[in-house]
Amino acid sequence: MPLLSKVATFSFNKESFLAMGGFMVVKNLLLLINFLSLLGGLILIGGGGWIEAHENEQALSSILNSVAIGAIVIGVFVTLVSFFGCFGAANERGILLKTYFALLSVLIILQVAIGSAAYSKRDNIPSLLENTWTDLYHTSNSTIEKLEFYFQCCGFHNTTNMASPATCIINSSNLSNSTGCYSAISSSLSRELSTIGGAGLALGLIELIGLVFSALLFRRIAQKERASDNLMNEAWRINRSKIQYGYQNYQYV
Repeated sequence: MPLLSKVATFSFNKESFLAMGGFMVVKNLLLLINFLSLLGGLILIGGGGWIEAHENEQALSSILNSVAIGAIVIGVFVTLVSFFGCFGAANERGILLKTYFALLSVLIILQVAIGSAAYSKRDNIPSLLENTWTDLYHTSNSTIEKLEFYFQCCGFHNTTNMASPATCIINSSNLSNSTGCYSAISSSLSRELSTIGGAGLALGLIELIGLVFSALLFRRIAQKERASDNLMNEAWRINRSKIQYGYQNYQYV
């Protein structure tokens, strides 16, 4: 019977099955990684835009403006890279995966460079905070008041060091907050930088995984394309041989 004959001649190629399964796993994982990166990029763009829209309500608007612009730029770049990764993996386009690999490599290098530069400047943070506070004290006393109110502190190092007495009062008994703003701001900054650093490490790990998966996927796609080309060449050779054989028989007749 035709069905039994097909079953009898069926052969299970374990290597091909595992290779195809591994290809689909890598492809789907790369899609997932880039989808998460795409969401992260959009969140950065949205967060940066929100800060830009509300920066005038914040105490350190100039600093926040720089943070917002940086978040938007990074978000746009991450979104662009993720698009190439998603589209290239979904459609199995080698050229898009090449572009994704190149852009992701540049992004990782930039992140390492920025992280190294920030780490090398960590000792300048105390002087940067003091210079910023001094400038604000002489040019924008209202900003000092906002900072003292927000951090529940008084003065920079202590209550007698560049303080705004109006916001140093913490209750109706006219008791002053004795905590200097330097310690409060630096503690808050350390927490924020730790959070950002942890997020950066997680993002870097995801990007490295994406880099490896994109290389594996591109290699597999290249192998499939070569196999397809070889098959087409073989089919063309067979058809050409048939045509030549038919032509020779025609001449013989």
